[in-house]
Amino acid sequence: MSDLQESLLGLDARLEKIQKLGKAVVSAVTRARNAARTGELSEIPKALAAIGQRMAEARAQAEDLPAQWNFDAVAYLSDGRFVGDLEEAAAKADLSIFERDGRIYCFPLLLRIEPKELGVKIAGKVERRINPAELVRLLIRAQKAPQRFREEQFLNLLYRAWRRLAGSAWSAAGPGPVVALSDIREMFTLFPGTEYPPEEFARDLLLLDRRPDLRTRDGCRFELPASTLGKGRTKRIIAYDEQGGEHVYIGLRFVRDGLI
Repeated sequence: MSDLQESLLGLDARLEKIQKLGKAVVSAVTRARNAARTGELSEIPKALAAIGQRMAEARAQAEDLPAQWNFDAVAYLSDGRFVGDLEEAAAKADLSIFERDGRIYCFPLLLRIEPKELGVKIAGKVERRINPAELVRLLIRAQKAPQRFREEQFLNLLYRAWRRLAGSAWSAAGPGPVVALSDIREMFTLFPGTEYPPEEFARDLLLLDRRPDLRTRDGCRFELPASTLGKGRTKRIIAYDEQGGEHVYIGLRFVRDGLI
């Protein structure tokens, strides 16, 4: 059992006791109210005494409760224990999950641990339900949900950026010049506050790469050649698929077939 799981189970057991005492307080109050409504005078002192006793018991159990919860969540999220527990929970649920360069991959979902937030960022939102077993259930549910990513929109966005970078080097006929994908991603993040991590850009390229039939609005097809720019200093864009396989992307060009 993990450190987190042990701490959570201990806390839950303590809270269960307090919850039962709370129900006993409510039950005693109900007895006292019934006696007050019906005028059962012999019952009123007993019911009021029971209220005081149950409340004292509940107060004694809850008094040092905040001090009892001393789990160091920041350390747990930072020192590798959380990743290990998450991978173990995922394996039990037959969910493919792995870590690369500090990022957790659960294709097509990308997770980033945020220790200071006491959570995990998924698709730009911080998920604070980090009990590994619970998080795995959430990830399985998210994988089965319809994906919001639209390859057609992404393709046309790439096309617009590529045309700006290609400039006059393309006559709008035949194959265009190869442009570094790292330069295109840089265009996407020029505005202050714009966040598009390279891992997410790589994931989107992989999803697009699986749709070679797609065309831009004006009929151009895309190519993702690696050889033309591969020998230079161009940054590589690395994507990982469902099994952890590596896919390297370097350049992009568009081709208008039928025109030379």
